[in-house]
Amino acid sequence: MEIRARLLPKLIGVFTLLGLLAACDRSTPSTPTSGINAFTGAWRSPTTATPAGSCTNMTWSITAVSATTATINYSATCAGVPVVGTANGALNGMTLNWTTTGTASNGCAFALSGTATPDTATDLRVTYSGTVCGLPVSGTEVLRR
Repeated sequence: MEIRARLLPKLIGVFTLLGLLAACDRSTPSTPTSGINAFTGAWRSPTTATPAGSCTNMTWSITAVSATTATINYSATCAGVPVVGTANGALNGMTLNWTTTGTASNGCAFALSGTATPDTATDLRVTYSGTVCGLPVSGTEVLRR
């Protein structure tokens, strides 16, 4: 009897613990937010004067394709030429590397590439370089939501 009297409080404690564990939420934890989500959405450049050889009036719409890739629909005026197209982006840490090629509205070819990094939740720093109609363009632009 004495052994049962000593074991009874311990057994009650074990069953109480098991009951508490059974009552815990056993749902699968949510997946952490992917870094690509920091980039998704609509972005545009503020109205500012831009030096020659740069791009102005940038608009970007970034859509996640996977946790590490995105499609960027964009428009801009580079070297005085309107360019519109789709770029492909790949996430490397918190930097979105992107590249695009196409034909501008005047029929000349362009090729651009660069990086995008979030400065804040509302600012995206975009660096770019390449050619538009055979003219070199490069620069940095801060796009805003």
